[in-house]
Amino acid sequence: MQIIKSLFGFGSRTNAKIQVFKEDQFKKYLLDTQGVLIDVRTPKEFLEDHIENARNINFYDSRFMSRITSLNKDQPVFIYCRNGARSARAAKRMVKEGFLEIYDLKGGFLAWQK
Repeated sequence: MQIIKSLFGFGSRTNAKIQVFKEDQFKKYLLDTQGVLIDVRTPKEFLEDHIENARNINFYDSRFMSRITSLNKDQPVFIYCRNGARSARAAKRMVKEGFLEIYDLKGGFLAWQK
């Protein structure tokens, strides 16, 4: 039975989704949606530059999951890193934790800066 649950997502929040948006779509949704903006880069990267109003939650920090799970799981989350790899991994972890709506910036902060 557990295998069936895993295969089909039963017992979890099956309507959870990750949407990967290019920079222009990401900006539009960020402006139009009441959500939280999370930068999963290191504090050093964050201090060098970041998207305005972003909250830094370092993906490599041992407290990453406890900090992420303290967020409202029903509120949209906008997430980014340097180039999209860390934020994709973080988003997958967030879905497992029950987050319903995650928007990941394709190409990360590098795409935002172009």
